[in-house]
Amino acid sequence: MHRLEVVGLQQADTLSLVWDRCHRWQQGLGTATGHIQGHCPASLPGHTRGHRPVPCVHSPPVPWAGLFFEALQGHGLLLPISKKGQLRPSRNALSAASTSAPQNIFPSQRGSLLTVGSAAVPVVVVPTMPLTRRVMVYVVLGLGSLLVGGLPPPCPPPCQCYDTSKVFCSEEKMREIPAGLPGNATQLFFVETALSSIGSGALGSSTTLTKLVFLNNHIEELEAGAFWGLPSLAELEISGNPLPAVSPGLLAGLPSLTTFSLSSNAIHSLQPGLFASACHLQDLRLRGNKIDELPPAIFRPLHRLQALDLSQNVLTELPDGLLAPLAALRVLKLSDNMLAWLPPGAFGTLSRLGELHLDGNQLAELPAGVFAGLGALRRLQLQHNALGSLRPDAFAGLSNLTFLSLEGNQLASLPAALFQGTPGLLHLSLARNQLQALPPGVFANLSAAQSLVLSHNALARLPAEAFQGLVGLTTLQLGHNNLSSLPPGLLDGLPSLATLGLEHNRLPRLPAGFFDANEELVRVGLEDNPWACDCRLAYLLGWLQVFADPLLHVQAFCASPATLKGQPLLEVTHRQLACAKDEGQDAVPREDAPGQCTYSNPEGTLHVSCNATSCQRLSLRLPPPPPSQAAGPGTEYRGAWVLRSPCGTLQVSVLVTAQGPEVTTPPGLPATP
Repeated sequence: MHRLEVVGLQQADTLSLVWDRCHRWQQGLGTATGHIQGHCPASLPGHTRGHRPVPCVHSPPVPWAGLFFEALQGHGLLLPISKKGQLRPSRNALSAASTSAPQNIFPSQRGSLLTVGSAAVPVVVVPTMPLTRRVMVYVVLGLGSLLVGGLPPPCPPPCQCYDTSKVFCSEEKMREIPAGLPGNATQLFFVETALSSIGSGALGSSTTLTKLVFLNNHIEELEAGAFWGLPSLAELEISGNPLPAVSPGLLAGLPSLTTFSLSSNAIHSLQPGLFASACHLQDLRLRGNKIDELPPAIFRPLHRLQALDLSQNVLTELPDGLLAPLAALRVLKLSDNMLAWLPPGAFGTLSRLGELHLDGNQLAELPAGVFAGLGALRRLQLQHNALGSLRPDAFAGLSNLTFLSLEGNQLASLPAALFQGTPGLLHLSLARNQLQALPPGVFANLSAAQSLVLSHNALARLPAEAFQGLVGLTTLQLGHNNLSSLPPGLLDGLPSLATLGLEHNRLPRLPAGFFDANEELVRVGLEDNPWACDCRLAYLLGWLQVFADPLLHVQAFCASPATLKGQPLLEVTHRQLACAKDEGQDAVPREDAPGQCTYSNPEGTLHVSCNATSCQRLSLRLPPPPPSQAAGPGTEYRGAWVLRSPCGTLQVSVLVTAQGPEVTTPPGLPATP
């Protein structure tokens, strides 16, 4: 007695096919038996206990000894299995919805059904290779939409079916939902069709459909009950339609719905009660409509909502208590509306909120404590509003904030304590404002900051301590300002700086030693500055030739003298960087701090910074050793210079001896003679 185990269609129940009736075949190989009888477990729904006989299948004589049977559960595919237990391709595998069995099955074999639960499973014994005496068993796993006595219906002509579980319909002339959609589909898409309305029950009923998308159609009406009968639907999207309104009962009968999108429609308002039955909703997208007001209690049932997108509407205000029920909210997007005012406490109950998008509105001020209670906030977008000033405590309590954008406002100044409450800030943008100056130490609390953008402002000068405390900064953008000079030591506290933008300013030169503390610096934007290519540019030119990527500076040109005007900086030689005799003491810019002087040689290869009592730093760029002298331990370099500064002259003699890695030299310089 041979047994064929079949995995249950919708449950893991096992059905035994018992062969107990003989058909005698005279080939000298003995006899074979072949009566099929079905035993339905009591646990299978919709089936009574007992036996239901299935007609015997007649076929030419085939020996059954040694056959290896296996039934695999799939997505409505025909699964032929050889006697060696190997899965073999089926001619019908490319079209799981084929309405007929393979052509090599005898007519008497078609329609042999075994009832399991509510579905009929054809079990067909067919000789595929009589010469090698192989037997293949075709098992079509039952589908909820099967008609008794046949296979699943084919995919409707305007649609494409993928594994019968994903259906994509896109036909410009499609005006109604086609009949004959696969009953086991899990995802259904209608894209760029002529659908103008969805009638009640238009999709029928399905316990398998989990995702339904209507994208860029012509839908203007959704009838009540349009989605009844879809208890497993988890994601519903109706976007890019001229839909003007939504019925309050649209979501009734969708107990599994977690994601609902009505983006890019023409909806003007939301009716009270729209979400009354959507208590499991987690993601709500209403972006790109024409919503101008919201009922105060519209979101009251949405206690599990985690993401709410109301951006690109025409909201002018947020009603008091509108967001209070959304205690689980993580992301709130209110970008590109017409909000001019935020009520105090508007976000007070959103203790789990991680992202708040308020950009693209008309906010002129931030009320005191408007962000109170948002201790979990990580991202705050306030760019492109009308903010003219900020309270010193505007961001107090936002200790987890990592991203803050104030770009594109009307800020002319910043309170010195503005960022005291945001020690974890990583990215800060103040670009495209009207800032004319920075208060000393305004960024001192931002030791973790990685990028600071101050471009497109009106900054004319910067204090030497402007960037004090930004020890982790890697990117600093100062382009498109009115800077005509930069103080020495401005970048000394930025050891990690890798990118610096100075483009589109009024800089004729940079202080000697300006980049000496920035060993990681490789990218500097210098274009569109009036560079004076004289001896005072020697330091910058030497730094560019050694450290910078030439491709990044092809737009930096000399503005003076006339003999070099228009010449790229990287094509200027040190011999061309001349200064008149009466300019010798100006070889170094005069932006030294009070009591501080920086001495340098005309070539810009040696700089010494001194105060009234001592010299604190010496910067020397050594020439390469001659070919006859190999660099290594013991190599010496000697030199003597007369250095100049606005403070006077300084004679310096230097002896440099190369040492091995195990030898250390104490830092520091001797006192000024």
